[in-house]
Amino acid sequence: MTLLSRKKTNRFSIHEIKRGMKIKLNKTMTKKFFLKSIKLLNDSAPIHTSDKWAKRLGKKKKIFPGLAVVSVFSKVIGMHLPGKNAVIMSINFSFKKPVFENDRLIYVCEVSKIIRSFKIVLLKLLIFKKNNKIIEGDCKCKILSSNE
Repeated sequence: MTLLSRKKTNRFSIHEIKRGMKIKLNKTMTKKFFLKSIKLLNDSAPIHTSDKWAKRLGKKKKIFPGLAVVSVFSKVIGMHLPGKNAVIMSINFSFKKPVFENDRLIYVCEVSKIIRSFKIVLLKLLIFKKNNKIIEGDCKCKILSSNE
């Protein structure tokens, strides 16, 4: 397993990508990120905006929109692994636990398979909170070259 640096943007070619390459990113779900996400997603559902409503639905307080939480992977994939040559073809997530304001999350992206003949990279995507896996997913990326 090769753990990559988050300090630089990568531009891997399909031949440079290896199975097991991995990157981890830490992010705290701040109020500022929450407000930006609600505005961008135009999602004012009460489960996201009202602690009272969320409690009625069995949650301790309002929860972050799931798409806002997983949107961090856009940066991870497009800037770090596979990097600037990658475009997402498909992406899938399973949400196991909710995310709340001020939660500290660890995002993990790992290369699980490479199909070099088609320039395809399959990624395993995970999000952890307090060492518990709360979201898992997978992604298929196409690695473009400068003439595509």
